[in-house]
Amino acid sequence: MKIQVKENNYTIDIVYKCEEKIKNFLNKNRDSKYLVITDENVYNLYSERLKNIMYGLNFYIFKFPAGEKSKSMENYININKFLLENNFNRGDIIIAFGGGVVGDISGFVAATYLRGIDFIAMPTTLLSMIDSSVGGKNGINFMNLKNQIGSFYFPKYVYIDYSFLETLDDRNINNGLAEIFKYSVLKDKNLFYYLKSCNKLDYKKIIYESLNIKLDFVKEDERDKGKRQKLNLGHTIGHGIESLSNYKLNHGESIGIGTIYMARAAYKMGIAKSDFSKELILAFKNHNLPTSYDFDTDEILEILKHDKKINKNLINVILPIKIGEVINKKVTFDELREIVELGKGNE
Repeated sequence: MKIQVKENNYTIDIVYKCEEKIKNFLNKNRDSKYLVITDENVYNLYSERLKNIMYGLNFYIFKFPAGEKSKSMENYININKFLLENNFNRGDIIIAFGGGVVGDISGFVAATYLRGIDFIAMPTTLLSMIDSSVGGKNGINFMNLKNQIGSFYFPKYVYIDYSFLETLDDRNINNGLAEIFKYSVLKDKNLFYYLKSCNKLDYKKIIYESLNIKLDFVKEDERDKGKRQKLNLGHTIGHGIESLSNYKLNHGESIGIGTIYMARAAYKMGIAKSDFSKELILAFKNHNLPTSYDFDTDEILEILKHDKKINKNLINVILPIKIGEVINKKVTFDELREIVELGKGNE
């Protein structure tokens, strides 16, 4: 299955154990050097498979410890040093082989090294397959703030082989599933009811449908100034929860909780006609996803003061009015406090 992203001139291949696709693409640039950026967990699982994909090419590997804390300024500097020491130039290519952390830091390095070199995304987690590998957002965390430094920079090719999901545990699958639930609340009630009732997921179906939803929002608003902001449903509170938990809650879990809180707040504000947060909770529990997190409102607001969506002392929040439809609302921090309190509520 293939998606052609015409606006940014790259192709997404969705396959199951079809490595000829990626090999053919890489061999178009046989004279280039490749730097494969990955984490230790992914490399330990797939080193032989990676070497088979890269066979006959001039490639290097840069590994770092798995986890959100590796998306750091220190690793960003170390990767740039490695590129410089090995004489990488603008004709060479970075490959992001891993989950969202690997993809985000790899894309940021690619965007900034020599003012930009090409990169390829090879996501290995459900979340990175349906979210971070496309859309062009990348970056690193800074001073415990998520994605505080980054850029917009698109890959040249995205290779999604969902056979990589076979080594993920349930929690890492659910990390992506929570984001897919978010997409369904944004735009596709049929996808929501499929997810709600399904116990055995059709990965090709949900990856393809999720990517098309995301790309629909991205293509008209690459720089996140308008329509694309709706993709931030659940993220305002969610990123705060993720930081407060010191990343013990993963990204998808945090965004899922944030989506539930926004739905509950929208109902209490009279924006949504029904309290469908209860339906979200039931659906999440069916997949063993967390539905709440206890936090102090003042603490989360302190984190949200650094939110990238702040403009002229107003922050843009996304409120779902029903499953499949959301609205933007620019609010002051006093109004945000009220929204957060309404969202916390009770299950």
